[in-house]
Amino acid sequence: MKVTDKEQFAIEFIEQYATRGFGSMTKNDFEVLVFNLLRKYGDLSGKSNFEMSLDLQIPETKIRRLAYESDLKYSQITEADIKTAFFKIVAKSKFRGDLNKVEFVIENKFIRTSIGAQLKKMGHYADSSFNSEITRIHIESFIDLLACYYPEKAIERIVKEGKSAISHEKNTPITFKLILRKFLEGLAAESGKKVVDLGAAYFTGGAENITPLLSKLKSYLSV
Repeated sequence: MKVTDKEQFAIEFIEQYATRGFGSMTKNDFEVLVFNLLRKYGDLSGKSNFEMSLDLQIPETKIRRLAYESDLKYSQITEADIKTAFFKIVAKSKFRGDLNKVEFVIENKFIRTSIGAQLKKMGHYADSSFNSEITRIHIESFIDLLACYYPEKAIERIVKEGKSAISHEKNTPITFKLILRKFLEGLAAESGKKVVDLGAAYFTGGAENITPLLSKLKSYLSV
């Protein structure tokens, strides 16, 4: 474990430690502050919970608690940050065709809670009963999340391309959600597997980076 910016670490530590009066910070608040600064100015950034637990020589359960409290108290995570995190998670996710569900691994509790809150707002729920860091959601819930997080320009491009790629019944509207559903069904069918890697190439979330997804429409979007 290394502190890469000792000066900023010290400056921010003193500012935060003395905010409520010198010496008034509880042991837990002190640990959360130091943990936050180690992630901010040390080499803990980007490491998994397991790697951080080895560096700090504490259990992963404590790492998860410290990370969550640190994010709640000190982070300035925006909605845009959550969307970015979501697409990074999707890139590593699995589509379980046998269960008709998408499976995520989300170590960061703050991000997991934020995504769960968005699902709840849309009338969906996530299943983490097997493992708190492994979240499963129904394909319809996943499609609604993508529709919520995808940039508007990207959606417009996908729908435009989808109208020429999908064979459909007359008067059947071609929507972003329909295209995604057909795409996922085609992806799973072509792979011939029950569990499919979604992959970053298909779901980047950027309006300028969806060419790989568009190029697959004609091969996947048949009804």
